[in-house]
Amino acid sequence: MLVGLAVAALFLSWHALASVDFGYGVWYDVLEIDETIATYGPENHHRPGFHHTDRAERERLFGAIVDAIHRNGAGLEELTYHLPDGRAVAPLLTPPEIIHLEDVARLVNALNIAGVAGTVTFLLLAAHAGWRHARPPSGIRIAAVTGGVLVTGTAVILLIGPVRVFYGLHEVIFPADNPWFFYYEDSLMSMMMQAPNLFGPIAAVWVLLALLPGAIIWFTLARFLCRRSGASGAGI
Repeated sequence: MLVGLAVAALFLSWHALASVDFGYGVWYDVLEIDETIATYGPENHHRPGFHHTDRAERERLFGAIVDAIHRNGAGLEELTYHLPDGRAVAPLLTPPEIIHLEDVARLVNALNIAGVAGTVTFLLLAAHAGWRHARPPSGIRIAAVTGGVLVTGTAVILLIGPVRVFYGLHEVIFPADNPWFFYYEDSLMSMMMQAPNLFGPIAAVWVLLALLPGAIIWFTLARFLCRRSGASGAGI
């Protein structure tokens, strides 16, 4: 039940973050992405002039990519960047980048399926627990397990190295023949995302945000199960 709830909570928090483009505007300032673009933009001779775009255009493009990976990659080929005067310059993405983002879209679809499956599993097990008048474990125990998992996971990532973990996951998840590594000088996509730096804080916020719906749903269920079982609510 807890695993199902964790998957459901991550599913909810993912889509909550996607609705605000994963806070790109905030991380744009924190990571000083404008300086990255100013440094590497002039070196890209395949997609010239991107360093002359403004912040609003960059945020629009990032949001369009977020929308596309949640729609099976639809619209990626049509993405074009514009100068502040409205003049279109060139397509944002190269063919290898489009292939990679289509792989990402397939991964998002798989995560959506897992999210729905986790939600259904949790609801079925919660209904079964209510039918059996089962008493839930204490909130302290749940918090200890959750905290232990988060601390252990964080320690392992820091021990291995966040960048090595990021690259390792890409090698495992994505097809071996499909490109996923792009230098800033050759890729507007990687440059405007300051990959992989952007994905670390997004992942951290994703997991932490999932704790909120997870806690609300669990303690609501726990109170219901305690009433059904006739147990004292103090155990929650």
